[in-house]
Amino acid sequence: MRRLSTASLLLLVSLAAETRAEAAAGLDEAACKAALASLPRPPLLRAEFSQEKTLPDVAKPMRAQGELVVSTEHGVILRTLRPAFAQATRVIALPRPDQPAGNLEARIGRMVQALLCGDFGPLSEHFAASAERREGLLVVRLSPKSAQTREVIAAITLRLGVHLEELVVDEASGGRIQLRFSGFRTGPALDPGELRSFDTAR
Repeated sequence: MRRLSTASLLLLVSLAAETRAEAAAGLDEAACKAALASLPRPPLLRAEFSQEKTLPDVAKPMRAQGELVVSTEHGVILRTLRPAFAQATRVIALPRPDQPAGNLEARIGRMVQALLCGDFGPLSEHFAASAERREGLLVVRLSPKSAQTREVIAAITLRLGVHLEELVVDEASGGRIQLRFSGFRTGPALDPGELRSFDTAR
């Protein structure tokens, strides 16, 4: 079975919420879509993230921290800042209006952006959705529709308040990737370097 790297996590993500004893109000797919559609999606969102990756054959989880930028116009920037040896920047750009929209990179960009914005539309081709209200959050579970996707991903569950607060990935191989987001802000605007990085990635 293939394992997901930090970068490929944002290409195909699955999130599994912790099992809890409290009662929760279940939502079918239609109600789940309506709840997701009601969430605010600012043109630009910045946040910090912490990541923990657990492998089935490794006792100690791997941890990292960094920054996230989500632009509805341009795409996603994921900067891993700590630990120092893992520093890297991943840029996933959306196509320009005059570019073909059906290529693989364009589809990946839309899926990543959809996951980080809680937008089910671009995900619906590959995942079925259900949700519940829990502790003031909307917890959405995405289940792969195809056998091919299930070879990599077991499920996706998003924990959303005003924005995505937690994303946990249960891999088919038994690994888990958990991302927590904080410090949300809608500015400052993209700087010249960030704009160039999107242009370069297209």
